[in-house]
Amino acid sequence: MKAEQLWSLFGAEAPYEAWAFGDAPDKLAQLVLQGIKTATASSYPLYEQEGEPIPRPGEYSVILDSEDEAVCIIRDTKVTVIPYREVTAEHAFKEGEGDRSLAYWQEVHEPFFTSEMEEGGLTFTEDMPVVCEEFEVVFRPTLEDEVRVFFAGDATGHDWFHTLRVVRLSRSIAREEQADEELCALAALLHDVDDYKLTGGGFGETTNARRLMKKYGIAEETQQAVVDIIRKISFKGTDTEVPGSLEGKVVQDADRLDAMGAIGIARTFAFGGSRGQAMYDPAVKPQPDKTAEEYKTYSSTTINHFYEKLLLLKDMMNTETARTLAQHRHKVMEDFLTEFYEEWG
Repeated sequence: MKAEQLWSLFGAEAPYEAWAFGDAPDKLAQLVLQGIKTATASSYPLYEQEGEPIPRPGEYSVILDSEDEAVCIIRDTKVTVIPYREVTAEHAFKEGEGDRSLAYWQEVHEPFFTSEMEEGGLTFTEDMPVVCEEFEVVFRPTLEDEVRVFFAGDATGHDWFHTLRVVRLSRSIAREEQADEELCALAALLHDVDDYKLTGGGFGETTNARRLMKKYGIAEETQQAVVDIIRKISFKGTDTEVPGSLEGKVVQDADRLDAMGAIGIARTFAFGGSRGQAMYDPAVKPQPDKTAEEYKTYSSTTINHFYEKLLLLKDMMNTETARTLAQHRHKVMEDFLTEFYEEWG
């Protein structure tokens, strides 16, 4: 997410700056998240040159990574200006880099400050004033926050609330079927972040899911298990796949259940409206036997979607728990269609 989105989640009515750490922004940002890095230092002459005030205790910053993605929010707790030669071992330790010694701090900061000053047409000396900041992390987003922001403003029926329902259904089914509940919940949380209908990509892409799991330190083994699930759960017409793992079957069932019943009806019309599809045209007949590529590019009416996908889902459930839940939701859709045709006339 971007700085402004993270700040909105934080909810404070105060100004903030957004910036990334020097030469290794990703590594240093992770040190902040780990609680190892609680201080930083910057060149005082550059503040003077640019006419900017130095930071003050109580001010907020959004820390960015190398791709300008927001990592966390910090608040300055202490700010001092001292000559470079007087930076203490205590401050170097709080910066958290390398072996955390003053010698290491000087080894990496002298060339950094030298280069930075040269770019500004200035010269580094050991008497150069340095702004030493100490800070605390006051807000860090969760993976759930990232996904909620990702789907903000969606009006296709693939919004955050859809994801939340699929997570809840996945957990419920997993408990009944004795599947790995946490793996099911994680895959459900990320199951739509690479959906071709939202991203314009292709079937089976997992770029966003991988990026988010890496950002939040999800173990590689778990990442692979999640990716294996996500790649196979989508409805692809006649090319639809059944996941090999029980957890994949659970998440696929949960996603399908949310495409059924009253919620499924509402989502179908939301999606059709977002794509400019006609609600119904008696002259346009359903075409259920589409391949994955045909299904991806095919456009029909919203009512036809019931026959091309939704009414097929009851008999495609993998688990006994989902099959039971699907019965009622299927009937809700059948009753809706009966009423729809009676009112259509």
